[in-house]
Amino acid sequence: MTEELSTLALHWRDAKRAEEIARDNRIRIEEEIIALAGCKDEGSETHKAGDWKIRITGKINRTLDVAAWETIAPSIPEQMRPVVYAPKLDTKGLRYLENNEPEVYSRIAQAIVAKPGKPAVEVK
Repeated sequence: MTEELSTLALHWRDAKRAEEIARDNRIRIEEEIIALAGCKDEGSETHKAGDWKIRITGKINRTLDVAAWETIAPSIPEQMRPVVYAPKLDTKGLRYLENNEPEVYSRIAQAIVAKPGKPAVEVK
């Protein structure tokens, strides 16, 4: 088993490196396409290039400065506030309750959906 794992680790490392090279090449080509065709700050544009259609989409990532929002929110009519507060699971707190407060955890667990994630493999 050790020899087989060693061989698989070697193949994994080679595949990971090939993946990194391919990703770097793709990103370089995308940058060249954008330099040639341009890019809107936000929204998409489609360009015809021979038999190809190339769509370039500009994006602006927006986040909320909560402290700043809290100071101005009262001055904005409630129906015009573009901010949503949503419950978020505190996994660390949930694990604490699971290990230390099983009665409380058993009630909370009724509202938790747990699904297995993809296992991670690291080769050093």
